[in-house]
Amino acid sequence: MAVNYVTQKCTSCAGAKLEYIKELNAWRCSYCGTLIERHEQADTMFTIKNVVRQALLDVAYTRMDSAQKNLVECEKIDSRYIGTIIAEIAYEMNMIIHGNISQNEQRNMFAMLKKNYTALNSISEFPTDDEVALYEFFDSAEIIGLLILVYDSLNANKRRDFIYQYFNPSEIYSLELNSDLINYFLKNQNYEMFDKIVSNIDNIDTKTVLNLVINKYPDTEQKTENIVRLAKADGCLSEDDRRMAEEYLENSTDCIKTKCGIAKAFSETHARPSVECLMRNVITHLTDENDISQLFDAVMTKQLVDVEIYTILDFAVLDCSDYACKYILNKFYETKQFVEFSHKHFSAILLRESNAESKKQLIDIGLKFNVSERTKENFISSYLCDMEDSAENRKILIPYLLSLVDTLSTSSVEKYLLKSNIDGELKSSFVKMIFNKKINRSFFHNTLSNYIKTSNDSFDVKNDIVYTLVSAGLSVSTEAVLNMLSKNSLTVDERIYLFRQLKNTGISADEITNNYLSTVALPDFEPGIFSELFSATTMISEKNFVRYVLEIKDSDAAKIGYVSKMRSMCYDSISNIRCSVNHNGQTVMCNIIQGYILAAEDNEQTAVSILSALRMNSGDLNTEIIVSGSRIKFKKYISAQKHALSSKTRRLCTESRLL
Repeated sequence: MAVNYVTQKCTSCAGAKLEYIKELNAWRCSYCGTLIERHEQADTMFTIKNVVRQALLDVAYTRMDSAQKNLVECEKIDSRYIGTIIAEIAYEMNMIIHGNISQNEQRNMFAMLKKNYTALNSISEFPTDDEVALYEFFDSAEIIGLLILVYDSLNANKRRDFIYQYFNPSEIYSLELNSDLINYFLKNQNYEMFDKIVSNIDNIDTKTVLNLVINKYPDTEQKTENIVRLAKADGCLSEDDRRMAEEYLENSTDCIKTKCGIAKAFSETHARPSVECLMRNVITHLTDENDISQLFDAVMTKQLVDVEIYTILDFAVLDCSDYACKYILNKFYETKQFVEFSHKHFSAILLRESNAESKKQLIDIGLKFNVSERTKENFISSYLCDMEDSAENRKILIPYLLSLVDTLSTSSVEKYLLKSNIDGELKSSFVKMIFNKKINRSFFHNTLSNYIKTSNDSFDVKNDIVYTLVSAGLSVSTEAVLNMLSKNSLTVDERIYLFRQLKNTGISADEITNNYLSTVALPDFEPGIFSELFSATTMISEKNFVRYVLEIKDSDAAKIGYVSKMRSMCYDSISNIRCSVNHNGQTVMCNIIQGYILAAEDNEQTAVSILSALRMNSGDLNTEIIVSGSRIKFKKYISAQKHALSSKTRRLCTESRLL
């Protein structure tokens, strides 16, 4: 015998909006809160309710033949009963959607559906007491879930919304119905109901649902939870599903937190993504330390092959955060992975946009692996000579790197010394550190000379470096010294200061002075430099003596003094030092005193003093000279040119008693 329930109105306020409380078998008024008991009365519909219930369960489990037989029984008992009409509607709707029927059968079925839905609405557009009693009698999540889909398809929103109160998705055991409900709730963005069905893990097609969650579920923490639950389900994933995971990680616009959780879930299954995919799309973008450690630990649960290890290593040093890189390298070391750190890996660490301390920590870890001395020397030299980095970093890193090796190659030292200007004012201190290593100084034959000739360092840096190189026992060539002395980029005082240091290399002052006099361009002659050079000179060549006397412009007082000293520094006597001068358009071959009388460039008063210095103990001036190839006594030549002599030459002739 069936039961029927009476009254759907509040006994206190006559309100019709009631909420059924199943545990109390009572209704609560939504307006005043009054509890209204349900009074049962016997009816004759118990049998048909059971048949209706069974018919709807058959439809929920897609047992359509059995459902049809039960509907026939319902028709026999009472074709106008509201339960019969609802069961027929559910059957017809599912046959149209899922039934394997012809188009003609679909049209007929649709006509019957329309007729029955009209009949249902003619009874009431909102559940009647009998209909409500029927839902309570069903006590089945499958039937309620089925009817939610049916009513929604028919836009019977009042009925659909009403029966939600009886719906418990965790109690649905029909795979087919759960599949339809999952699509329905996902389409309508009812993620709360969707999540409840997904939690019913044993009664859903996990792989199909997993695809839906990956591609259509919004980017939330719940998405990760759903995928973790689904991926762990028995038989959900195999190695063939790896591509699904990789496509998600490569193409999804989800946040990195979500990707990380999903990547970890897949990494713990047979469908684990490749290490390249994980590194490129997830690990290199992580900043949360917990996420990094958890995901990489999942990666390391598998025995890695060499190509995977070096793929991870390359990504770690090139693209990962400092923490991630340290974690990965330490993990490799702790798990005794065979890793050979190359020049490329150390260089990548040094080129990172990190502070010096982080780079030092990474290098220290890298050095725990298999690193040859050659590799160390190479990456240290690369950083020293070629890599741009902040001055703050280089100030810390270069001393640290130099401490890792006993020596550096000659080529590396010379490259840094001669070609690098990266370090500015710090360069001299780094050069000093380098030459405090076990450097084979005998290999640096031309280093100091080349530095003097080519360096663009500032004077202060250059001066300190020259001091370091001289102290290290490096020699310098005359050419290099002369090159430095003639550089207009340095002040006279700076050139003099450098020269004083270079003298300690054992260079010959005589050689430098004589070369300076013979090579310096007349406009570039610097009295201050010459004074410094001359102070240590003991011998002057006749040729350079002639050039100084006849061509070089020096201060008056200095030139007089130098000429007086130089005459005694020459190998030959003053009267034997020959020269060639141009006088009144003629080439005159004579000694230095005669030549100075004819072609002195100094002012008249200075010229008189210089002539006096030249003539001291010089003997007779009236010796033969050669004028345009003809020999003639000097005094006779002067007499012949008497009227063509300049006033200066005339004065000098008078002083010499030639006139």
